[in-house]
Amino acid sequence: MKKKELIERLVSEIESGKVKTLGIYGHGASGKSTFAQELYQILDAEKVNLLETDPYITSGRHLVVPKETPDQKVTACLPVAHELASLQRDILALQAGMDILTIEEPWKASEILSGAKPILIVEGMSVGFLPKELFDKIICFYTDEETELKRRLARDTTVRNGDASIILASQQMRREQYLQYYKETESRADILVDQSDDKFQIKTNII
Repeated sequence: MKKKELIERLVSEIESGKVKTLGIYGHGASGKSTFAQELYQILDAEKVNLLETDPYITSGRHLVVPKETPDQKVTACLPVAHELASLQRDILALQAGMDILTIEEPWKASEILSGAKPILIVEGMSVGFLPKELFDKIICFYTDEETELKRRLARDTTVRNGDASIILASQQMRREQYLQYYKETESRADILVDQSDDKFQIKTNII
């Protein structure tokens, strides 16, 4: 199944009411945000909320270190880096028909998401640590280390004003923590998409 076919399948399931809350997650620079945006742009904006979870990654994660690797800082691959209770509260609020105010980020202002919209797409790494029962379907994205680094450099230096030297220096640490803490979340997904070498391959298909 190609990307276009998967998007068409999801649009059909969403418009028919089979999927009302969709989770899209994966490690950094795996392609999840791009896919979520492509899907969101096709759907009726009057009926769909897109909740991005990056703002729920706590800025206080530098205060703790991974037990197995005390010389490393905590990346978003560890559950402790995420404000999961707050995120789950906001998802449940939207599902219950209540509005929420999203958290402001340096690259994106806060906005009101309307609880009157019946469809919710939740996108970001935090989804991998949330109870699966919150979602009607979850999709996980993965990519190889070389593709991840290429995308991270392109995104973080332009969109997020990141320093390329810092991104390069931290890449091995990020990948190690992904393999140790985050990769196991991939088994929870209904669909696993591998975008290594900028290809689009579905590895797990339970739709």
